[in-house]
Amino acid sequence: MWRRTLCTLALALLPALAAAQSCRVDFSVAVTHGVGGLRPGDTLQGTARFVPTGRSFRQEGGATVHLATGEMTLGPSIRGEVWALVTTSGNPVADLIAVHARNVEGLSVAGLRYAGPMTISLYGRAGQLPAPTIPTAQAAWDAMQVSRRFALHAQGYDRLAGDIAALILACDSPAAIDSPVESAYPARQ
Repeated sequence: MWRRTLCTLALALLPALAAAQSCRVDFSVAVTHGVGGLRPGDTLQGTARFVPTGRSFRQEGGATVHLATGEMTLGPSIRGEVWALVTTSGNPVADLIAVHARNVEGLSVAGLRYAGPMTISLYGRAGQLPAPTIPTAQAAWDAMQVSRRFALHAQGYDRLAGDIAALILACDSPAAIDSPVESAYPARQ
């Protein structure tokens, strides 16, 4: 009886354990659209640390939203809460890996607060990603070479933006992070 209960419990916890994998992305941004004292041509260092929650939702255009927890920082004082990663695979236009942060603090210019979202968006050729999972190998992130952009928005009025000049990924394990995909729309009763 106990063996059966322990086996059932272990099987139920396996997805949660797999989702607990953590990753760190160190990146540099070459500013192309500056704000305040941040000018085009400046280089800022950033870090995004995230742990997927194990929940994912399919979206239009082949995108999958993977909910996550963590923090993204830029420079000495800008920081936000990582809440999702987006991957696109099998789209006829481009594949995507993106890290999204919200509730950003640390940048205000002329009374305008840059609260987010703050994003890293890496685009690759269609078919570059074999699956909509979060890749955990550096080579998969390096392959996304069509466009590599950073943006921090200010409630739709302005943004700090730039090109990702360098990016280094480190994860607990080289296995891709795969979460069961849930429906974004609850079933009707």
